[in-house]
Parts: sequence; structure tokens; C-alpha cells
Amino acid sequence: MPLELAYVTSPAPSRVHDSAGSQATNHANVGAVAPEFVSHSLTRHHPRSVVAPCAGELHLWRFRCEWLPVPVQEGEAWLSKVERERARLHPNSALRKRFVTAHVVTRWIVANLFDCEPRAVDLQDDGNEKLRARHPHDGRGITIDIAYGGIWIVIGIASAALGLSIVVPSPGAAIDDTPDDSRRSARYGSLRNALRFAPLDIDLDLLSSDAAVGAFDLAEHGRWHVLDLPMSGKICAAAALAQPVTLVHAFGWPKALVFGESNA
Repeated sequence: MPLELAYVTSPAPSRVHDSAGSQATNHANVGAVAPEFVSHSLTRHHPRSVVAPCAGELHLWRFRCEWLPVPVQEGEAWLSKVERERARLHPNSALRKRFVTAHVVTRWIVANLFDCEPRAVDLQDDGNEKLRARHPHDGRGITIDIAYGGIWIVIGIASAALGLSIVVPSPGAAIDDTPDDSRRSARYGSLRNALRFAPLDIDLDLLSSDAAVGAFDLAEHGRWHVLDLPMSGKICAAAALAQPVTLVHAFGWPKALVFGESNA
């Protein structure tokens, strides 16, 4: 089902400062094309028709912390020594459980994409939930990002640099904070995460379009594509990729959903 999204419009580029303090021209491009959206039910059987993403494809998984594709004991046995140690260092049981769930599900997804055992998946982790994995047979690489927001865990997988961001308004948020503020923050956060937290000074007006998909030229950082992800209530989320997105496989969202709507 094609996405029903408007185009991004930007009448003129805005001037911003890069990390060195010099001026750089960043702008949002006119005519960002909406990708095709394919919805999949969240089940414990990975669809055989969904293979490792190629250029232009994005896989998105959304699930609650309680969801696992296998019993807890079996899933925890898949984790590496490093993952188990990182889980142990979390300050409380809730955060530990969230971390373990995310990494068990990630290993299960990648194992199905690569047709190997989950414990055999070689996840290269930078310590900030930014992961990479290579196919054990043909060497194809994928990029994985994990984001947490409220009751949700979201995993994104692509063949190019990828960043996810989820913004959950706090109960004590300022009265003048609006859904638009959260949406801009999610878009900005996705770019920051995709760039692995490199300095990014961008005019937030560039991120204020009503369109749910946009293309941005970010000076020395190159061209990036940002897609809003529908979430529950006032939660806002976005994904940023270093390539145009033509196809989204989405797991755990309602089948009737149109990306760009606020509630799911």
C-alpha cells in the first residue's frame, strides 16, 4: 500500500553553522517521494519472503518489552559474553530486561535474514545500540539501530547508515511544548544517531515540514532521508537513512496504517 504523504517544500536554503563555526548551507529538498509500505503481523515466525535489505529498503520492528520470539532462557543463551556483561551493568532490572529483549530479538531477526543460528550472528556494537552485522557466507553488511520509547522497542535494519529516534514527552514538559516540537526533536535525533552523534547544527525550521518524509542536504554530512514513524499517543519517532527509502517492511504496526498519521 503506497504511503499518502505530501512533498517536502523549502523555498530557500537556510544558513547554519557547522562544528568548526563556519557557515554551511543546509536545505530540505523539494519532492521527497514516499516509499511503499508493506505491513507484517508481529509473530514468532519470520516471513521467508523477507530477506536482508538491499539499497532503498528499510526494515522496522516495533514490539513491547514483554514480547520475545522464544522462551526467555533460550533467548538469553544466544547473547555473547559482552552482551551479558552489558546487561548486568544496567542500573535496574527493568532496563536490563529491555536491553536483553532488544538484543535477543535483534539476533533472531538477523539469524533469519542470514539463515544462521542466532548465537552465531556476529554483532559489532559501538556501545550505543548502533550495531552492524555481516552475512557469514557472502559478506553482505547491514546496519542496525535500536531505539526505546515508553512501552516500545523499535529496531531498524538497512544496508546503509541508519539512525532511529523516539521522543516521549515527559509529564513535566513545558506547557508550550507541542507535538510539532516533539516531531522536530525526533527528526533531529534520528539524524544525530545516524551520524553517530557527530556535531550537527541544523536550522530546526528545516525539520518542521508537515510532510512525513523528507530529503535533506547537510553540508559536509551529505544527503539524508528522514521518515516519520507512527507511534502511540504523543510519542514521536523518526528514521534517518543515507539513501532514499523506496520500500519499508514494517512489523508490529496495524495493517491499515498509513505512515504520517500520529496514532498507532
